[in-house]
Amino acid sequence: MKFANPESCKTARLQAEIAAQWLHLIRFAAHPGAPIFSPSLCHYHAMLDPESSDVARLEACRAMLVSVRRRLPIENFKGLTKCREERRDDPYRKAWRTTRHGAELWMIAHLLEVAITGFEEACR
Repeated sequence: MKFANPESCKTARLQAEIAAQWLHLIRFAAHPGAPIFSPSLCHYHAMLDPESSDVARLEACRAMLVSVRRRLPIENFKGLTKCREERRDDPYRKAWRTTRHGAELWMIAHLLEVAITGFEEACR
């Protein structure tokens, strides 16, 4: 694969790697009972193996982003409930209204989005 913007591709690879590290760290599973993000999954290898193709990385990032986005509303709902029960009002309305896991998923989604954009830009 030839890249129009090699620097964008380098950044995309790094973002994909960091996202995969986070997914592994938090033991992400697409749904209860699903396998956790680990070496037992093909997307783990596509995102972390230095020999993996950028096309495989891009496809893995897209697939993981779908799974992460499905979990975000659940964590946001739990967080909103908890926020109303336990947290004081935030006069600036900037405090997270999600769970810690929701904040982690939000960051991972952001990393995946940056990686996807970088891969797409690199291939123009």
